[in-house]
Amino acid sequence: MKYTVKYFKDNLPEWKRKKDSTLTRLFYRPISFVLASISANLGISANTVSYFSAFIAIAAGIMFLFRPRVCHIIGAILMIFWVILDCVDGNLARCVKKQPFGEFADSMSSYFLVGFMGAAMGIAAYFEGGILFKAGNPWIILIGALASSSDTMMRLVYQKYNNTARKLADQGIIERESDFRIDGEQKDTLMTVIDREFGLGIIPEIVLIAAIFKALDIAVIYCFLYFGASFVLSTLIYVRKSIKAAKEYEEKQ
Repeated sequence: MKYTVKYFKDNLPEWKRKKDSTLTRLFYRPISFVLASISANLGISANTVSYFSAFIAIAAGIMFLFRPRVCHIIGAILMIFWVILDCVDGNLARCVKKQPFGEFADSMSSYFLVGFMGAAMGIAAYFEGGILFKAGNPWIILIGALASSSDTMMRLVYQKYNNTARKLADQGIIERESDFRIDGEQKDTLMTVIDREFGLGIIPEIVLIAAIFKALDIAVIYCFLYFGASFVLSTLIYVRKSIKAAKEYEEKQ
């Protein structure tokens, strides 16, 4: 079978179209259709693309550890390339063939990107200086580390809640929750709009502009505010849901 760009475009699920940010729909997704077509016709699998994107994520972080500003610009460009690859592996998995551990490979790649990104940019801003922080100010390193760790903690909270909820549902203690991420009828909320429009779909562009104009401290602060707020809000949501479910179970006894 010959995989064309049109094939991937026509087979993108409606729920995924809704989840894509404006920038992704206009820029990343069209490019990903081309790369997905090339990859599929060459026999390159979705997992292979995911694992390759993990190396791109590491390379992007490493580039911020070098002093020349051009390295920081290259790091930002690699981040943009990572977002494109993140779309490519999804296209392949949905439209060509899903593979075992596909979710693991895809998630690992994003963990690497955000896990290295904040701290690495913080170190770059420490040596280079920026708009709000002068060179040598250690606080920017801490802010960068907190940005990365906030995303990691948010994912851990979600995974632990999801695993616990699944076990309790299997035991009949609570009702099984539907996966809102693939619900074609899902409606936009303030949180989903913020996550879609101000998350990883736009952060690489912010970092690129900041790297060009010697303002990486602003990019670090943006990541800290975004990932920090996401961590706090998601934690409150899952704690609230767990308390509500536990209360409902006790009332039935």
